[in-house]
Amino acid sequence: MPSPPPPLPPADLRLADLAGRRVGVWGAGREGAAALRALARHAPGASAVVATSTPPPADAPPLPPGPDGRPVAWLHGEPGLDALAACDVVIRSPGVPVRGAEADRVRARGAVVTTGTALWLAERAGRETVIGVTGTKGKSTTSSLLHHLLGKAGVPSRLAGNIGRPLLDELAPAQPPEAWVLELSSYQLADLPRAPTIAVVTNLLRDHLPWHGDEATYHADKLRILTAGDGPRLAVLSHADPGLRAAADDLACPVLWVDEEHGLHVAGGRVLDGPHVLCRVDELPVRGVIGARNVCAALECVRALGHEIGDLAGALRDFATLPHRQEVVGRRAGITWVDDSISTTPEAAMAAVAAFAPGPVVLLAGGVDREQEYGALAAALAAGEVPTGAIGEPPVPVHVAGVVALPGTGPRLADALLAAGATVPVRTVEGTDPDAVTRDAVAAARELATPDATVLLSPAAPSHNVFRDFEDRGARFAAAVAALPDA
Repeated sequence: MPSPPPPLPPADLRLADLAGRRVGVWGAGREGAAALRALARHAPGASAVVATSTPPPADAPPLPPGPDGRPVAWLHGEPGLDALAACDVVIRSPGVPVRGAEADRVRARGAVVTTGTALWLAERAGRETVIGVTGTKGKSTTSSLLHHLLGKAGVPSRLAGNIGRPLLDELAPAQPPEAWVLELSSYQLADLPRAPTIAVVTNLLRDHLPWHGDEATYHADKLRILTAGDGPRLAVLSHADPGLRAAADDLACPVLWVDEEHGLHVAGGRVLDGPHVLCRVDELPVRGVIGARNVCAALECVRALGHEIGDLAGALRDFATLPHRQEVVGRRAGITWVDDSISTTPEAAMAAVAAFAPGPVVLLAGGVDREQEYGALAAALAAGEVPTGAIGEPPVPVHVAGVVALPGTGPRLADALLAAGATVPVRTVEGTDPDAVTRDAVAAARELATPDATVLLSPAAPSHNVFRDFEDRGARFAAAVAALPDA
């Protein structure tokens, strides 16, 4: 059963309403810094304090000054929570949990907890077109594709949210775009008081369970993009996802379905609009069925705004794919090395393996235990067949030449492979030093790979048991590949 929803901030609370108030900034990363800059610009007379759960790291960049132009106090631990509880309003950074003892303590004395997302949406107040994009996987790519296609359709747009600049740095642009494209994470949606104009959800998988508490709560928090306030005016959803089909039953707004045979979908290696072929999947800059389905969601939004793209493949020819997403980082001695470090779920790893079928593929997987379920991934690798999720499409045959089990959940995946009866060779890498782990993993993969193989870093888990983040994991992998000899 989902956990009770957190108290919602007032949907109409704006930055200007914080003038002269005691304001707490909960979190000192990029979002916390943006909150301080926004307070200085838009909330004269406010006082600010910053609080985090741990002390400032030695290499922490300096925070922006407060509304009074002076340095802001940065507290942590118990004193930080007490300082936040004494504030009138607290601006929560996305990574700060909305539930639990700390959140209850901050709210206990009446502090209103809001977010940069909520304050930014209140500023728009339904007057501007805001397209919010979320999903367990594909939200960054879909947001970027949509921003690109809107430009090709002649629609000025701005990309922000969980990608690009923090929203509070985009509070009052000198030249507002015709449409905003926001990538929104579940951390930003959990206490969202107002929905965007158009809500896009790519899928609902299993992720972030320690933060949300359980899978049902994670899905409920994710779906707030469809239910917050009066809801969106329009939703674009994947018909291939059973959770989204069920959620649509209770929506008041119209739904445009993708991944459904009468609309935009992928089948037979082609992107189709009903029976009409728009392009081949291999003409797109994004790989595989999953990438093509993200293109469908983006194109559906462009159409919803009254525009059309005549040559889809041509419009995307100069699209710059995002780093660490099925990114080829090297070719050495006939082996292709691919950085898909953004992969933090088993479903994402399966999609990546399918994208490089028929192989052979050597998979590097493992990371932080976030209660992932590896049974389906192990069964697919053992069978040498990966489901695509496309309409009426059979599984993709793929030869898995080996698996490198990375520290953390890698051994659990190896156990699941054994339970599935796999005969795939497995090499286990241990340790906590990121350079040593990367070097050993690359060496193990090179040993397993044949000259025509693809070595795929698609870890099916987060990174921060060994690496700073997925970008650090991917960058170290690329550097280790670059250091390999050509022969």
